Amino acid sequence: MDQPATLAWKYAASLIHEEELPMLAAHLLAAGHDSPSLCDLAGRSRREHPATIRRLFGHAMDELGILIPDDETAERCLLHHLATQLAAGAMSPAEAAARVWQGTEALTDPEQEFVAAVGLEYHLDFMSPEELRAWENTVRLAAKTLAGTDFPHAQ
Repeated sequence: MDQPATLAWKYAASLIHEEELPMLAAHLLAAGHDSPSLCDLAGRSRREHPATIRRLFGHAMDELGILIPDDETAERCLLHHLATQLAAGAMSPAEAAARVWQGTEALTDPEQEFVAAVGLEYHLDFMSPEELRAWENTVRLAAKTLAGTDFPHAQ
């Protein structure tokens, strides 16, 4: 189960949708996190009006002392997450490339190197097998470097 801060950046990065938040709130409660708004959110239906869910999630994060990150920080968190997943072998370079957008605000050298290594995903169809292997190795190396750096935090 993800921690509240992880849910906050994943929500800000649009990896989690409003209809998922009531069940995720219930999981947070089961993991020992507690607040009045989190309890309220956990008791809601996934069919609840999205504005109500967003409001309750925001209140729950406030009550837990978690800031929902801005778009830039959420994108940077996503980069670190993808790099960590790739370095762990849980995702392929092509899967990571499909989720990295070139407009991502990469602030640190390792973040910039990862975004640059991923490049433009649509070029993959035009690479020879040797070029593809070289690209994959470059992306994996950049991911390993990024995964070894500090994760950005909204707080």
